[in-house]
Amino acid sequence: MPLEAIAINNLDAPLIQKPAREHELAERLQALYDADDNQPDGVEVLKIVEQGFRRGQCFYVGMFNDKPIAAVGCFDDGQTDAKRLQYLTVHPENRNRAIDAKFIKLVYDAEIKKGVRQFVPVDADIHRIMTEYELLQVKI
Repeated sequence: MPLEAIAINNLDAPLIQKPAREHELAERLQALYDADDNQPDGVEVLKIVEQGFRRGQCFYVGMFNDKPIAAVGCFDDGQTDAKRLQYLTVHPENRNRAIDAKFIKLVYDAEIKKGVRQFVPVDADIHRIMTEYELLQVKI
C-alpha cells in the first residue's frame, strides 16, 4: 500500500482500519511529534491543530500500511489565499528516506486540486523540499 496524504479536521478521524482504540490516532500523532526534536512536543502541536480545526483548518496525516507515519499542518491565515505548511514530522524509522518530500508533494497536489495556488512553507525542511521540487511557484 503506497503512502497516502489524508486531510483530517478531527483528531478522532477513522484513519486506522483495524479496530482502533479510542483516541488512537491522536496518541500516535502525539508520539510522532514527541520523537521529533525539530518540532514542539506532541501535546503542544495537537493543541494548535485542534484550535485550527475550530477555524476550519485541516491537518494532513501520512498513512502507510494502516499506520500514521507523517503529519503536517495546512493552515489558512484568513488574510491571503496562501496555505501555511508547518509542523512536518516523520516517524523516526522513516526519516532520511525521502518520505518527507513525497508526503509534502502529496499534500501539495491535494491542495492544488482544491484550488490553492500559493504556499508558505513555515518550517526550514518544508521550505527546502518545496524549493528542490519547485513547488513554490504559483501554478495557474
